[in-house]
Amino acid sequence: MKRLLLGFMLVLVLIFSGCSMESSSAKEVYPSHPVEVVVPFGEGSASDTFARKYSDLLSKTSGHQFQPINKDGSGGLLGMLHAYKQDSDGYTVLEITPSHVIADVLGRGKDIKILEDFEPIAHIQSDIYVLSVAKNSDIKSYDDLIKKGKKSGLTFAGVSPGGLDDLTINAFAKKAGIKTRFIPYPSGAAVKAAALGGEVDIYLDKIVNVVSYIKSDKVRPIVVFHEDRIEQIDELKDVPTTVENGIDMTIGSWRGFVIKKGAPDDVKEYLTKQMEAAFETDEYKQFAKENLVNIGEEYLGPGEFTEKLRKEYEEFDEISKEIGLK
Repeated sequence: MKRLLLGFMLVLVLIFSGCSMESSSAKEVYPSHPVEVVVPFGEGSASDTFARKYSDLLSKTSGHQFQPINKDGSGGLLGMLHAYKQDSDGYTVLEITPSHVIADVLGRGKDIKILEDFEPIAHIQSDIYVLSVAKNSDIKSYDDLIKKGKKSGLTFAGVSPGGLDDLTINAFAKKAGIKTRFIPYPSGAAVKAAALGGEVDIYLDKIVNVVSYIKSDKVRPIVVFHEDRIEQIDELKDVPTTVENGIDMTIGSWRGFVIKKGAPDDVKEYLTKQMEAAFETDEYKQFAKENLVNIGEEYLGPGEFTEKLRKEYEEFDEISKEIGLK
């Protein structure tokens, strides 16, 4: 009887042990359900278009679903807050831009910080900035720009101080030794109208946005915020760059992905691998070419992306202090 009872207990132990092992194995499978890709900006924006395209590519290359979801508001902060509230399990990926680094610098996210509470996974693409003037401007060249900037200063339009354009222009002004003045306007459309109409001296925008205005002779490009001249676009191949003029500054916009800190190493490795695989597809390469985001800095892994974020934080922190934003 004792032997029978002992045998029965042994069978039970083996059964429960097997169940436990199966349960443990099931927990280790990643991803076992869709991964949410948080787009912290509105539908139809450049960041939204990119994130949706990349989510689709990730789904195709990985065989698992990456589902984009918009959480627009407060310049990207509502999306960051949403991602922060989720578990650190890799099932929530957050798209970020320089706006999130600036939010860290200016303390807009209060107790939540991109550089402290999230881990970079991959930097995917960059937008290069071009500084232009209206077609009727008396500024005809880079030398004219610097001369006027030193003599009377240059005006530029914006919705509110402290954004990427504001900090970029001020960073350029500091390195070039010129003066600039921010002129507030009620909307982005009003800002663009003021720049194209010559109400302000200079107009800063991404290549993909400004190239059509250059082609239609509405603006004159003066300097590209980049190391090398843009040979890929006829209208820009003769436009000088900041670096060739001795200005060591190439700030521009960019897009990448992070996850909340604390995810398992194998999850981070999986996401990093999938991010790079999607980047290497012909479909992404064509998308990047069509949107002119294949000219500047492209794919960076976690380490390089972390270094980039820290460097930009230092740059934005310095210029924010100098112009009285903090």
